[in-house]
Amino acid sequence: MIDAIMLGWAVAAFLFFLSIWPSGGTPARRQRHAAAAGIVLLTAAAVYGMDFINMPEIIGALVIGAALGLLMGREWPHHGLFFLITGLAGLAGCAAMCAAAAVWLNPYAFGLIDQGSDGIAMRHLLMLVITLLTGAIACGAAFIALIRRDVGGIALLALAIGMAGWSAAALAFLLQNIGMVAAGGLAGAGGAGVALRLRGGARGLGLADAGRGP
Repeated sequence: MIDAIMLGWAVAAFLFFLSIWPSGGTPARRQRHAAAAGIVLLTAAAVYGMDFINMPEIIGALVIGAALGLLMGREWPHHGLFFLITGLAGLAGCAAMCAAAAVWLNPYAFGLIDQGSDGIAMRHLLMLVITLLTGAIACGAAFIALIRRDVGGIALLALAIGMAGWSAAALAFLLQNIGMVAAGGLAGAGGAGVALRLRGGARGLGLADAGRGP
């Protein structure tokens, strides 16, 4: 019998993949809808797998977050979207760092102490270090991107999004959340790819070298 949570994670990962896959014939609106559907499905799978005791807090956080996101998406001025997205990317990196710190301070609560061991296993420490480093890079890149508003700043924004995605993926791998691993990994790959494209890539064919905006 197919596990419902694993199936939801797999479909959500596929939708995220479709949303970032470059396709000249696919409308941007359809790609955004695919990403939104992936987020909803991933959230539903996460809520379905959570303990019922924490359900009120989880649902409350989802409602508040969705309301704030809808309000900002509708009311935020278009010329300020760069600052909004950059700030959110930086906050995502900070959130991953805070989560990694919480795991470090209380590893027993997250099941990271192997039986018969007194400390965190080396594989878990590696994931914690990766989470902290990529989260810090995301915060730093977002901060610098707020200062620079040229093509270099946009490339830094893409890098911040990519590093925030990799940080979330490393944290999810640590906590054994496959759906979040897929979503974070795709976001990391997409952001890093856009950053390389804007900075010229390996063959110097990027938008930055051509002197054009994205």
